[in-house]
Amino acid sequence: MSIQVSGKKIGHEYVSADEDTIASQMVNEFEAQVTRMYKDKKMLRQVHTKMHGCVKATFAVEKDLPDDLKVGVFGGEPREYQAWVRFSNGNTETQKDKKKDIRGIAIKLMGVPGEKILNDAHFKETQDFLLMSSEIFFAKTIKELNTLLTALTSASKIKTLLYFLNPLHLPTLMRIKKSMVACDNPLNIPYWSTQPYQFGTINQAVKYHLRPSPDNQIVIENTTDYNYLRYNLAQSLHDNEAKFDFYVQFQTDAEAMPIEDPTIPWTSQYVKMATLTIYAQVFDSNAQMEFGDNLSFNPWHSLPAHRPLGSFNRVRKRVYEVMSKFRHDKNKLPVFEPKESPDFLKHILKPSGNKTIDQQVPSKKI
Repeated sequence: MSIQVSGKKIGHEYVSADEDTIASQMVNEFEAQVTRMYKDKKMLRQVHTKMHGCVKATFAVEKDLPDDLKVGVFGGEPREYQAWVRFSNGNTETQKDKKKDIRGIAIKLMGVPGEKILNDAHFKETQDFLLMSSEIFFAKTIKELNTLLTALTSASKIKTLLYFLNPLHLPTLMRIKKSMVACDNPLNIPYWSTQPYQFGTINQAVKYHLRPSPDNQIVIENTTDYNYLRYNLAQSLHDNEAKFDFYVQFQTDAEAMPIEDPTIPWTSQYVKMATLTIYAQVFDSNAQMEFGDNLSFNPWHSLPAHRPLGSFNRVRKRVYEVMSKFRHDKNKLPVFEPKESPDFLKHILKPSGNKTIDQQVPSKKI
């Protein structure tokens, strides 16, 4: 019989007293920042601002899952969900794709029955999964994150400079540097949730991982243009579909794989749960790009079986809800959730298997 000296339990959270205060500070700082940035124009997201594309996909649950893995969206008879998938760069300010950045993928499943956690979306039939291009997060605590964000969102350049000159912040800055990756195509890299989630019951926790199939035909025709990730994504999906394997990684040791410190990678094995298929399609019309920019994603838009865990997720709940409403109100747009549709895949293209096409996507006046 093993004895847990620390008293920590698998799947359990350990809440700090200052979380509500920090969340309120973050909201105030973010609102002030985006108000300055988008004073006379359409307001974009505070993070993962630059979108490469919002594409149509399906999320097919693995057949023959053992009973103990049939939880939430993976429960019942194996099914295939319609999904919207948004690819993005993490930086608040849009910049050249050539610059290293934290890349993001957000998945919104549709046709998901059951009551959800968010107050304003209890009966919406969607489930969100948010992942990024780093296995770990760069801040150990929300206090550490708030100190960083206070400096970065400040209107004072001196305040920002002082943060970077403080040697106590070096570990955080080194983790940020390590998290930022070069990328030639969003379909070409793996993604991780970095944060943990409940898996069915209170005594089970998992992290998510998304890995591109080695059989994907990836087109890389341009690595110099300001928006080359969008162009390479468009070129790839013109003739090819792309698949990702969706895995969960169970917390098997409450001490070695903590819930509250996302800078420590978990070491348990990955278990495949589903296949994400992104179909051949044309996604970069003005209408669809605007749709993707207006769409909101929140890890708390979830079934209770997949409840987000840990201090970062708890703060995200408040910040994401408030900032989404703030952005939509500024843009005079409703907050909405898309619905599954029998003609959702009506306009997908038939893959040809070609690796290139003759004419390059124009980079101007699209």
